[in-house]
Amino acid sequence: MPGTRIAGSIRDWINARDVRRMVRKQTFPDPLVRHYFDLAEQSRDEGTLLGIGYMPVTKVETEPYVGVTIPASTNGAGGNLERRVQRRVASIHVRYERRPEVRA
Repeated sequence: MPGTRIAGSIRDWINARDVRRMVRKQTFPDPLVRHYFDLAEQSRDEGTLLGIGYMPVTKVETEPYVGVTIPASTNGAGGNLERRVQRRVASIHVRYERRPEVRA
């Protein structure tokens, strides 16, 4: 059974809202940098950005989790001297630029 994508759905809605706002106001930032958590999210957003004149220039993929070791708050009184904390982060970073307009 596939898992639900509640946070992913919210990010998809935010990306689509940003595109609608750019079209409505006719303000297109150049360059545009987007950060994605998975390839599905990136492909959906990239399709809409291609439709309004953006093209991907660079794409960097990093590790999806970052971790840090922090000291225990009890100074080791309970036996643990440190603990490891990991967080999920955006792992796909894409830079888009506007295609040059062809003027006749």
